Amino acid sequence: MLGLVMVWMVAFWVLVAVLAAAVVSLLFPRNSSREEARRALRERLARGELGAAEYRERMQSLEVQSGEPRGWVGVAVVVLLAIVTVWAVLAMDAGWGMHGRWGMPGMPMPHMGGWNPSPGPSARPGGRLLPVELADFTFRPGVVRVRAGEPVNLRLLNTGRVPHDLYVPDLDFRAAVAPGQEVVAGLVANRPGTYEFYCTVPGHREAGMRGVLVVSP
Repeated sequence: MLGLVMVWMVAFWVLVAVLAAAVVSLLFPRNSSREEARRALRERLARGELGAAEYRERMQSLEVQSGEPRGWVGVAVVVLLAIVTVWAVLAMDAGWGMHGRWGMPGMPMPHMGGWNPSPGPSARPGGRLLPVELADFTFRPGVVRVRAGEPVNLRLLNTGRVPHDLYVPDLDFRAAVAPGQEVVAGLVANRPGTYEFYCTVPGHREAGMRGVLVVSP
């Protein structure tokens, strides 16, 4: 994913450089072309093909024409900034290296699929409270211990910069938490055993965001 981000960033700045070069070449004629025109006027004056008054008039006209494109510099800058802005908006929407509403550099966006933002089951009255921190990209603690049939409430606090969730597939439990928020979700595991849990946001499990729920008899 980081490789893809780098490719897009390099392509972006290459495009900016190409556009800037094109704008400069269009707005400012090369000095060599203007010098050739001046030399041609001097040669015609020397051959007597032009009078002094006509020579001065044409030289002045050449200078004015060569300076006219400078008035379009502001327009060119506005166009270039508009292109850069559109590119940045598209990159943010796709989640490429931008700190968008949900994203972080190099990480897929939840709205791209594979993530459920449900807050999870309601808290169970009288259930034991177990705090679990969801950080970037780990659970603290990584091992949660409960007793079989015991009603517990997981107090999930997201201390990271992106959304996370805690999913126990064998128990069909899932609770999502936005950055800086806290969710309390009820959980009951009736069968003793060891159950894996992880974050279902694309890429987070692979980044190491997983843990174990140990249910004792």
